[in-house]
Amino acid sequence: MTKLKDLSVESFIAETASDSPAPGGGSVAALVAALGAALGEMVYNLTKNKKSFAELSEENKTAVKADYTALSKLHEELISLIDEDTVAFNTFMDALRLPKETNEEIAARKEAMAHAAIVSMQVPLDTAGKSLEILKHMGSLARYGSKNCISDAGVGAYLARAAVESAVMNVRINLSSVKDEDVAGQAENSCQNYLKEAEQLCNEIIKEVYQKI
Repeated sequence: MTKLKDLSVESFIAETASDSPAPGGGSVAALVAALGAALGEMVYNLTKNKKSFAELSEENKTAVKADYTALSKLHEELISLIDEDTVAFNTFMDALRLPKETNEEIAARKEAMAHAAIVSMQVPLDTAGKSLEILKHMGSLARYGSKNCISDAGVGAYLARAAVESAVMNVRINLSSVKDEDVAGQAENSCQNYLKEAEQLCNEIIKEVYQKI
């Protein structure tokens, strides 16, 4: 089976628009986050040879390079999450279809569904966390990036925040199926923290960008 990450842009959009429930919002959130990170990388690549970058202190240049490296790693990880989210959804659907005629089958189905619910919640939670990390590494690009492409840092920040919000929604739709209250509670606490921090960081980045436009 062809992986989602290997589809053309047009094919991915068509598959998303079809009557198949996957790829859904979780996979799309991971894709959007990866695009956000990629825009940050692009800003660095269009800035690194500029005179303005050469004039930065060594400390600032090192920090910007480190953020670029982090964004590159995040975009690769998020590409993997595009398919992982769909696999998680299919795992839950497979558990749902298990037979439930005997007590043994009912018990096995219940256990499979409990495991699948946690997996289906954990993947978008990972996406939300990595999307937040993009925002943590986008600030220096907005601060020191070339003015010619600084709007791309802003778009990248908006995409990362949208991915945080979207992934959290996918976490929360699965929380009701997670029977372990401690696991569910920790996930919800993470969601609240991610949303709060993403809003703050995105606002700071956008303010920085608009000061340069």
